[in-house]
Amino acid sequence: MPFTVSHAVVALGARRLPVPVAAVAVGSMAPDAVLFAPFLPRYEAAHSWWGIPTIDLAVSLVVLAAWWLLVRPAWAPVVPGVRARVPRSWTTPPWVRTHAPLPGAAGRAPRVVRDRALPVLRDRMLPVVLGRVLPVVLGCVLGSVTHVVWDGFTHGHGFVVQAWPALREGTVGGYPLPFVLQDASSALGLAALLVAAAVWWRRTAPRTVPSPSAAERRVVAAVVGAVVLLSVVVGGAALLAGRGLGGAVVSLAFRVPVVVAVGLVVGAVLLLVVRHVDEGPAGH
Repeated sequence: MPFTVSHAVVALGARRLPVPVAAVAVGSMAPDAVLFAPFLPRYEAAHSWWGIPTIDLAVSLVVLAAWWLLVRPAWAPVVPGVRARVPRSWTTPPWVRTHAPLPGAAGRAPRVVRDRALPVLRDRMLPVVLGRVLPVVLGCVLGSVTHVVWDGFTHGHGFVVQAWPALREGTVGGYPLPFVLQDASSALGLAALLVAAAVWWRRTAPRTVPSPSAAERRVVAAVVGAVVLLSVVVGGAALLAGRGLGGAVVSLAFRVPVVVAVGLVVGAVLLLVVRHVDEGPAGH
């Protein structure tokens, strides 16, 4: 199969579309989530057309929520180099943004519901749903569609491969053509992402930002150390089991993303707690 992260390259083409780029990127990888989380529905279901608006959309929304509400605001202020380049909004958890109460609402709840709350739902919530929620859903679905279509050209059982004899029966140096496309597209997709990251780095001028606290640095060091240690254990276990270097690489490819994801979430919680403790009463 194409390298899962390489699927996210389609998000680069969505920058001019009225959908969040993050939603397209996450949606483009969502069908492969079952490879890293076996408790999810089977692979064939996640890669089906009906799985796109159901399984894949649910996975995408959960991952996006964790990214936007937890991981991004927690890690953005502490990653060296990156913290001085990302937008300031990345470092502020959405739940700390305060909203002024409706004027004159105290003591008049029933009337406020009728005269104020319902118009708010009509005038504010509907635009939010149409302007924010719907684009997120569409972005996730669009990303997952590109994944299924991409796999259709690069899997032996892909719908395009099955319908196109030249693709199904073709070979390159004795290697099935779909697998050639699989390897080539994986490499090209990953290379494009690396180039895009390098271009962003060069074009984004760093700004002056506060340094992470000592407690935050300890959390980062602990999480990075744990991820590295567990990765070494996974690779070493594969080698000791006699799977060879290739088996170790495969084990790392399927286990390390899970380790990293857990580390990001656990680390995010610890960072936010540490930050809250450091701010103390003055931070409220």
